[in-house]
Amino acid sequence: MSNFSDVKKDTELLQEEYPHLEKVTQITKSKLDYLIPKLHDLEEELENQVILIDAESDLDSKKEAKAVYNKILAEIEIIVGRINNELITLDSPYFGKILFLPHDSTTKHPICMYIGKFAMLDKDTHVPLITDWRSPIANIYYQNSGPKKDISYIAPIGERKGDLLQKRQFQISRARIKGIYDAKSGNVAADEFLLAQLQERIGKKLQDIVATIQAQQNDIIRKDINTPILMQGVAGSGKTTILLHRLAYILYTYKEKIANNKSLIIAPNQMFIDYVSDVLPNLGVSKIETLTYLFWGKKVLGWDQYYTISNLDDDLDIKEFKGSLDFIKILDKYIEQIEENILNNIPYSRKEIIIKRYYELKEEFDNIQMPERLELALEYALAQKEMQDSFSKPWEHRGGGDLTNVRNEVLRYFKKSLNAYTLYKNLFKTKLLPKDISKYTLAGLTTNGRIRNYRIEDLAPIVYIYFKINGVKEDQRDYVMVDEVQDMSFTQLATLCMIAKNANIALAGDLAQSIIPPFYIRDWEDVLSLMKKYCKEEPVFYQLNKCYRTTVEIVEFANRIFKKYFPKTFGLPEAVLRHGEEVETVELSSNVADLEKDEISKLISIFKKQFEQGAITCALLCKDRKHANSVFAKMKEYEKEIGREVVSYLENDYQTGLLIMPIENAKGLEFDCAMIADLNDNFYTEEEEDIKLLYVAVTRALHKVYIATLKDSDILHKLTK
Repeated sequence: MSNFSDVKKDTELLQEEYPHLEKVTQITKSKLDYLIPKLHDLEEELENQVILIDAESDLDSKKEAKAVYNKILAEIEIIVGRINNELITLDSPYFGKILFLPHDSTTKHPICMYIGKFAMLDKDTHVPLITDWRSPIANIYYQNSGPKKDISYIAPIGERKGDLLQKRQFQISRARIKGIYDAKSGNVAADEFLLAQLQERIGKKLQDIVATIQAQQNDIIRKDINTPILMQGVAGSGKTTILLHRLAYILYTYKEKIANNKSLIIAPNQMFIDYVSDVLPNLGVSKIETLTYLFWGKKVLGWDQYYTISNLDDDLDIKEFKGSLDFIKILDKYIEQIEENILNNIPYSRKEIIIKRYYELKEEFDNIQMPERLELALEYALAQKEMQDSFSKPWEHRGGGDLTNVRNEVLRYFKKSLNAYTLYKNLFKTKLLPKDISKYTLAGLTTNGRIRNYRIEDLAPIVYIYFKINGVKEDQRDYVMVDEVQDMSFTQLATLCMIAKNANIALAGDLAQSIIPPFYIRDWEDVLSLMKKYCKEEPVFYQLNKCYRTTVEIVEFANRIFKKYFPKTFGLPEAVLRHGEEVETVELSSNVADLEKDEISKLISIFKKQFEQGAITCALLCKDRKHANSVFAKMKEYEKEIGREVVSYLENDYQTGLLIMPIENAKGLEFDCAMIADLNDNFYTEEEEDIKLLYVAVTRALHKVYIATLKDSDILHKLTK
């Protein structure tokens, strides 16, 4: 890669651009030549340190040896991060170039900037060889489609005005220029560059888009840090990618205000987490905690394996109510009662003093939370008692031991009374809720020895009570990002807004992809009101309608169905540039799981052909889990004939091969090719829930969609006529 002797520079453009590429490649190679041997030396040191730890018998010496081991391990982690960044730079060091002539320039020579993922400085001249895509001047590249007069960017010294003389875009891979596009306002070069990038996408893990960030996406990514953001975006509009790039941008721009390990991403499931896991590391960002709400909530509460989800059937109406704004109001009212009940039932004769002092502390110090106020008020009452005894009783009759017993008893009472699980359970023994809701919920909140059960929708209200009592100081995050918001409850969103420091939160979702019942969010107005209440800042709403994922043909097929069923407020996807094959129907004599060997060969040949043509991932999308399990059992038998691994959705990792999963689990993912299994009258209707499922399914594919249906099925005709 670093030897350019074989490179053909048969055009003036290549002769102009290759010297810069050669220079940065040689610099990157020299860094790697230093870092890789350094890593090997550290690995050898680490191995020797392990031997030393095992040989030490003295505890202090062993502890000291372990400290050295941890120090070496931390150095290795830093070196590995640097090597990864340099390897990314070696492969594709930059993707853009601008010539910017400042109006205040005395030399009248334009500033030349090459834009890439990571900055590079010429150590001899201190001139930037590559400018980081997140830097202020790089905003010129993203904001303008081509040369333009009288533009500006915000430099550290203030606004700087000038003229953009050139915007050039590069396709570079393995340190070789594959394409150069000179973008000019109003011409198609920028579209050609975007199209070239989109056509190269194959269904592997989500990739960064720094080279092709569009103007609207750029506005969201670079929005001020303390602005709560809500994005409504059609399938394939880049919502997830925008979230991740915004986090990378904020960590770069506001490094003094936020930290990687104090940021949080909430994702819908473990496969989705694996699917997006490469984006931030490829942008040089690490140590970002990415969790599902379930794992995050349990972590906040300190719950272990003894807290288990109840296996009782759900009542979707009650489940929806417990995630609603109305239920949050009931929780707030109940929390007022909690305080009163705890104070009135303190097991101490002098509780009136505790109560009086508690409310004094509450009025004077609003940053002190309930547990600390209770303990301080108790200590105040005990100190008064001790002082009174010192004046009225001789030394031998003072109640030091008695006061210790009182303190321990009252503290035990406080601890028991402030347990969030117990408090939530007690809510359903009050008159704040109807009997049917209380009976249903208490049936799921059972204790059996050390095991404590709860329904999944109970977790967020318990976290909410926990925060209201204990505050969010220990759990506050510098930045919070939440994807697939349309499937979350208002109670969940409230808890996440509560922990976002200075309103630093970004939410993304699509109401048309709300496919997991109950459907908490019907429109975004309530979400915006909730954000405003807990974030104390005015949220900004963005509507994203352009679909960058899939082809014009697939989008047009999808819209033929959805324009008839979806409300106009949802917004239909708008295809961007890329054409491909038409959606193809495969007629079968029975459901996929029931197919005989001679007919299932139709499906086998389709997937085999896709893989032979270069597909990495194909998906067979099913109505629900039961459907997916039966289809997987059938297709797994023909794994050898397909020529790739047949993977179940029960695997948490996003793998290559033929993935068989319920549509619910495919949300947020993308594949080279997708087939909808059994789009027939046995599985689908014209009900809203089914239409949304099909919307998600059709828009998963990058290149090709197949629909497996029955020969005599009427539903597909109804949907597409």
